[in-house]
Parts: sequence; C-alpha cells; structure tokens
Amino acid sequence: MLFMYNRKMNKLMIGQALLLGLILIFFGFIIVREKVPSLKAEDEEKAINSYFNDNYNKLDVSKGDLKYNKDDNSYSITYYDKDYEELNFTIKSINNKITDNYKDNFVKGKSIIERCEKLVLEKYNEAFKNTNYKDIKIEFKTLDKYSDEEKKDILEKNIYNTGYYSVSYYVKVDSLDEVYLNNLINSFNTIAEEFGLITNSYSVTFDNNGIIKIVKGGNFDE
Repeated sequence: MLFMYNRKMNKLMIGQALLLGLILIFFGFIIVREKVPSLKAEDEEKAINSYFNDNYNKLDVSKGDLKYNKDDNSYSITYYDKDYEELNFTIKSINNKITDNYKDNFVKGKSIIERCEKLVLEKYNEAFKNTNYKDIKIEFKTLDKYSDEEKKDILEKNIYNTGYYSVSYYVKVDSLDEVYLNNLINSFNTIAEEFGLITNSYSVTFDNNGIIKIVKGGNFDE
C-alpha cells in the first residue's frame, strides 16, 4: 500500500512540476516577447498600419521601414510626401500607445520651417558679421499658412529673396532721430540685397543708451 501511495505521490508531483514548467515557459515567452524587439515587431507594425488606415488612408504618401528605438523601447514608421521626402510625419508606438506628429510635421511643416529659418539665418549672419547689426532672427509662418505655390518654393529652398519670412535685428545707436533710423534700415536692406536676401517684413530694435525704440514694417502675419 505504501508503495502504491508513493507512486501516486510521485505522479502528482511530476504532474505539478510539468504544470509549473508550462506556466513558467508561457510567462517567460510573454516576457521575452515584450523585451526582444524582433519578436514584437510584427505585431507593432500591424498596429501602426491599422492606425494609419484608420486615420490617414487617403494621403498619397510613401511608407518607410519600421524602426525600433531602444532608448524608449518604441516602434515607428515614417510616411513621406512622394515629391518632397523632407515633408513627412511619423506614427510611433510606445508601451502599446500610438501617437503621431502629422499636424505639426506634415501640415504645419515644423521641421521644414526650422530648416528654412536656419538656412536663411546662416546667410544673414554671414552678410552682417562685420557690422553693427546684431541679434538677427528669422521667422517663417507655419507651412499651412502659405499658398500652394509658396509651399513649393519653400520645399525647393527658394526662400532667400522672398517675402516668406520676417527678419528682426538689434542696433545700438547714438540718436533716435527718425531720418537717421530710416537710413540704418535702408543700409541693412542694401547689404541684405547684395547677398540675395530680400524681405519686406522686419522688426528693428534701436537702443540709444537704454532708451529703446522698435520700428516694424511689412505685413508679415503669423
């Protein structure tokens, strides 16, 4: 009887061990699946594709490859305008939550505008590096505020001699005489034109020993 009892106990223990082993394997697979990017990538790509189809399936864009970012354990796909690759937006999945930057990057063209401001500013800084015109800043509107023709120019970097941006700068002066200040503005415009930089929208801060006068011109609206 004792022998039969021991056999039953052994079978029970073996069964329990097998069950425990299966449970550990199951949960181990889930943990590994979450931690190893290649095992989860297919599901993440399906989720991002589904999100795109639900929200942006009417857009005529080309699709990039699925990318994994180990820093935040995220997956993403970037979609590109077929004519201008720099005009794009990204759908990102992190911790099973999906977001996108369509409005900022594709509609408003955030990265494109930042690039344009940088390119134009570099040229202005070169033109005025040996002058008293300081603290030059360039500001473009968001991409959606321009006409289709203007957008095309901006995307093709035809941006320097246009009214697509506003320029602001700072000048220390000895007088706030109106004629004198207008001459300084005209001088600035002349130097800018020599470098192929033309815009009719500006804001100038004149500083006469702490007495500030700001002069604005043009019709640049944000």
